[in-house]
Formats: sequence, structure tokens, C-alpha cells
Amino acid sequence: MFLKKIKLEGDLTVWTVVLLFMIFSFLQVLAIDGNAITHSRNLLIGLLSMYFVHRLKFKYFSKLSLVGIVLCIFLLIIVFFIGPEINDAKRWLKISSGLSFQPSDLAELILLIFLSRQISKYRDFLHNWSGFVKYLLLPILLVCSLIFPSNLSTAVLLFVNCLFLMIISKLHYKYLLTIVGVPFVLSLLIYSMFSGHFSSPNIIDRKLENHKKCFNKECVESKDICWRYMTIRTLPRMETWVSRLDAYFYPQDDNNINEGYQLYNAKIAIKRGGLFGAGPGKGIQKHNIYAPSSDFIFANLIEQYGIILGALPLVLLYLIFFYRSIIISQKTKSLFGSLMVASIAFSIILQAIGHMGVNIGLFPVTGQTLPLISQGGTSIIFTCISVGVILSVSRNSNDRNYETI
Repeated sequence: MFLKKIKLEGDLTVWTVVLLFMIFSFLQVLAIDGNAITHSRNLLIGLLSMYFVHRLKFKYFSKLSLVGIVLCIFLLIIVFFIGPEINDAKRWLKISSGLSFQPSDLAELILLIFLSRQISKYRDFLHNWSGFVKYLLLPILLVCSLIFPSNLSTAVLLFVNCLFLMIISKLHYKYLLTIVGVPFVLSLLIYSMFSGHFSSPNIIDRKLENHKKCFNKECVESKDICWRYMTIRTLPRMETWVSRLDAYFYPQDDNNINEGYQLYNAKIAIKRGGLFGAGPGKGIQKHNIYAPSSDFIFANLIEQYGIILGALPLVLLYLIFFYRSIIISQKTKSLFGSLMVASIAFSIILQAIGHMGVNIGLFPVTGQTLPLISQGGTSIIFTCISVGVILSVSRNSNDRNYETI
């Protein structure tokens, strides 16, 4: 009786693609870990979340984003104080025993919905700097800056997603060039200052013992060490970021061998898989790669199923998903709904491209999961909710009255 009441509305192609993703995900995690009970639970929760979200009229997401953006900012701040520190980063909030989530995953979705609302409601005020800064730039900088200290790659991807949203909204190019150019120049400056001679906190501590007068004007080296010491204490992840970039740009350097070890084994897995793979469950590099069922699941998938049977079908599914999402966006009469679908779909595809690029050595190591495939409860659930929003728009594409609620 209960199953008869379930109606899958919206774009059926998107539904089909997502279900195929989940089958891919279950089989791959099972082959890697040998136990996919927890992952199956997360997939089920994600599927149910997607169903209930897609049943809502998308006009309600506009008002919900106002509450959501305040909640996200609060959670991103609070995680710095009460979140457990893992690998020099505080990303997780513990809800109960065995249950936790990353506020950044929620913030990614909420910010895109909020910006879609801002652009659709205040588009007449975005042609001057004051309106652009007030309605768009401030929330972007606030959320990204709160994510940045503990998760640089997520902050960068979110910033690119926001940039894409502003581009398709046809905002003035001078605003876009400014918000891209300034962070780019600052990033190059910071990296050039740290790359190649960045030391760990313990090494710096030992050096400081030999430089008691580190703030003495005559001791340039000591001042240099102190400056780096204070920086790494303020941003503990800085060492990881620079090391990963060094490993990417200078892979032959001995000091980068640890950072390059993951990528080295991922390439071995891809080479071993070849065109047709070693067979389901027969991958051996899963024992050598860090996080084989999440950060490097694409490389493990190729090792087992090969490029023909593993990588290409997966890439094709992502392309179909993005194509159908763009069709939904174009058919939607509401500007809010159209921008929301396009930006969310782009964020999912961008993350997938980033993950695949890291696994094949095209990009530096980031730790980004493969959407709807990688193991990880928070990632799967919030990605499913994001797809639910797209499906909600597809089933109510003629609704233009979201501003009346």
C-alpha cells in the first residue's frame, strides 16, 4: 500500500541517472571495503531526502534560504570552537554518538539558492557596486572565508560556482574580473612566499630554540622563521596546501614524496585497470591508496572496471545529468528556479570534474569526493537534497510566484 502512494515526479531521466549512480556507488564501495551496510544506509537516507525535497514547491526554497544562510554562518562559526580537529582542520559537527556532518556541505547548497534568490529579486540593483557588494559579494565572501581555513578546495569550488552563477546572470564583466583577479594575485603571492621552503611546526620550533632573539632587527632569518611560525599556527592547513601544490608542480622533489604518494598509487591503479579492468573486487591498489572509497574512488573504479566499462559510462551519466538539468533550467519560467537549477547542476559537475582530475593527475590533490559515488554520509545526503531541488523545479517549472509567499 505504501509503495503505491510513492510517485516519482519531475524529470524521469534525472531520476534514472541518480539511481544508476547509486548502483555504481554501492557496487564500488562493496568491492573496496567488503562491507557496504553503512554506505547503503546513507544511500537510502539520501534517496528519501531527495524524494521529500522534490515533493515541495520550489518557491518555498526562496524563503528557506534566508533562514538557511543565517544557520550556515552560525554553524560554520561554531565548528571552529566545538568541532573535533582532524588533520589540522575542524570540519565536522558531532550531533550524537556516531552521527556527524560537515556544515560546509550544507553551506554550498544554501548559498547557491540564496544567491539565485538575490539575483532574481534585486537584479535591478546589481548594476552598481553598492548593490553588487550588498546583495552578492558580502554573502559570498563571508561564507567562503569561513570555509577557507579548514577546507580550501571546498571554498575555491564554491567561489567558482558563485562566479558561474553570476556569469549566466549576465552581470557586468568588470565586477567579475575584479573578484577573480584579486584572489588570484593574492594566491600566487602567498604560494610564492611559502613554496619550496615551508617547514612543519616541529621544525620551526627547533629552529626557534636557536634564535631566542627572533624579533631582533639584525636577525633576518629569525624574523622570517617567526613570521612563518605565526602563519602556520593561525592557518594549520597552510602547510598541507603548499605541499600539495609543490607535489603537483615539482613531482620529482624528494621533499614532496609523501604528498605525491597518493597520486602515484592512483596512477598505478589506472594503468593496471587499462581498458577493461582487472575485474570487480580484484583491485589491489585499494590497499595502498588513502581513502580508496572516497577521495580516490575513481582510480579504484578504473582499476576494477577499466576505462571502457568503468570510467566512460560514469562520465556519460554525468553529462546526461548536466544536459537534462540545463534543459530544465531553460524551460523554467521562473528566473529564480532557472538560476537555481543551473548553478546546482554545475556545482555537482564541477566537483565530479575536480575529483576525476585529481585521480588522473590533472589537478593537485584536494580531497573532494565523487558526487553520488564516493562513500561519505554528508556528501551523499546533501548531494541528493540538491538533486531533489532540481527535480522540484522540473515538476513545477511553470510556477513564477515564489515571491508571493
